[in-house]
Amino acid sequence: MPELHVDIEAIGRNTEAVAALLREHCLDLVAVTKGCLGEPRVAAAMLAAGAFALADTRDANLRRLREALPGAELHRIHLPSLTEPFEPGDVTYVSCPEGAEAVARLADGLQAPRKVMVLVETGDEREGVPPELLPGLAGRIAGEPRLTLVGVATNYACFKGGAAGIEESVKTVALAAETLDAAGYCPQRVSGGNSSLLGMLAKGGRIPQRVTELRCGEALLLGQDALHYEPLPGCRTDACVLRAEVVEEYTKPAAEGPMRRSVLGIGRQDLSTGAVRPVQPGLREVGRSADYLVLEAVGRGAWAPVGTTIEMIPSYEALVAAWTSPYVALKLRGR
Repeated sequence: MPELHVDIEAIGRNTEAVAALLREHCLDLVAVTKGCLGEPRVAAAMLAAGAFALADTRDANLRRLREALPGAELHRIHLPSLTEPFEPGDVTYVSCPEGAEAVARLADGLQAPRKVMVLVETGDEREGVPPELLPGLAGRIAGEPRLTLVGVATNYACFKGGAAGIEESVKTVALAAETLDAAGYCPQRVSGGNSSLLGMLAKGGRIPQRVTELRCGEALLLGQDALHYEPLPGCRTDACVLRAEVVEEYTKPAAEGPMRRSVLGIGRQDLSTGAVRPVQPGLREVGRSADYLVLEAVGRGAWAPVGTTIEMIPSYEALVAAWTSPYVALKLRGR
């Protein structure tokens, strides 16, 4: 059975490095736990290493975190459902009047209003209120006694946002906050985005002072930024390692001539289409099917006989898929 080995101590060190980088820019770190299914031991390590709060997209994960870490501030960063009950978290992200009303209904009978942050569309073309409609939505939230508007946020480089627009994205959300300031709403918190901004900060770039925090998950789990996928200073990129067995190995015909190929007992059903990088030099992936992944030897020294266990560093997509696959055994160590 394939295994996903997770070094919680390494994730803690990655969190320390990212939190320190953000502190240089007067930013708080909100640790995103959706990539690890809200695993409490991992989340606790993130908090101990400097994360200010935890964020997740799934109700089951939020409930798991609340039970295990009752003192942690939880953010629901998935938009509210209008048809099913949902876990709101301590702070809930909304992007439209209907979503805000859904959160307000959950406040019925409570003494305190529910806290919300409004997601603003800044170029990713996915979720978020268009900036020109933000003041109207903020006004509706401010007029709802069951809600408190605590901030604005954005998401970028998750759908269509590319490297060329990253600076404009964070400037847009900062400007959106300033627009609300001028209108008298004065959001306390401005979430400028996710791990995609870390590469820019690590290279000495700056973001607007109005931004107060970032939400990071990929950087903490994999030690890399989420835009260029480059290692971040002080981070380890081997905190999460996949191990899969070679179940067949032959020299086989290929378009470029006979090639030595190894078939691993792991595939799309476990990894989706997320990239993986073999740790052993001289091996590269040439394709996968539902149940198998095929590696090819690219150097004379590369050798992966039947029965060998191959270690691979997953991309974020592959990590999330493997962590949620019932066919991959999770092996946690540390803390």
